[in-house]
Amino acid sequence: MSDEPRYNERMTMSEYRIAACDEIDLEAIVWKGRAARSSLLQFASCEEADKAALREIDRLKIAGIYEAERARLAARLDPQPGVFAEIAARLEAGELGPLNNFLRGLRSPDPDQRARFERLYEQAELAGKSPRECWRILSCLEPARKPPGRPSATPPWRNVVQHLDAMRLAVAGGASIPQAARDAAAGEGRAEEESRARYFEKLYRQRAALRE
Repeated sequence: MSDEPRYNERMTMSEYRIAACDEIDLEAIVWKGRAARSSLLQFASCEEADKAALREIDRLKIAGIYEAERARLAARLDPQPGVFAEIAARLEAGELGPLNNFLRGLRSPDPDQRARFERLYEQAELAGKSPRECWRILSCLEPARKPPGRPSATPPWRNVVQHLDAMRLAVAGGASIPQAARDAAAGEGRAEEESRARYFEKLYRQRAALRE
């Protein structure tokens, strides 16, 4: 489509995401972007292009041509000079440390710190700006306090992605999502097979929702 965001004259932004990001890291970008919209932060994004890239990755992996297509698209990437290349590489690889720190600051358990982050958001007019445009500001912020407890994986299926990948192929082959989840759980050989099947089904549906 003519109005689809473009990375350069030779490739769309969706194609760029496929070439530059691993699937799990692109999923993390979309997942974190949705979390940002549920908070005060409203960065501009290429979410539609990202979701289109995830749908295309589904198609390519089911067809067994993902690596070949990714290599083809990678040949179209433009070299970028200096610091911007480093920033872009970190962003596209899902290394969003400064942004993640800012999001944590907006939810800080310390009310004074949370107020400072909210003031920065308003005074620096961060609404509508992309993470790349805000990178230098975000990189200079104080470390945000974290809530107690063990941090969770992002996206939630990061540590079991191989099971969800197998489920994707099974569903593409005609299996229902619950059946694919049961098969994935059975393959683990754990005692809690039924609860694991429900867990895999939940994660699979969450993963699919990122593409909608």
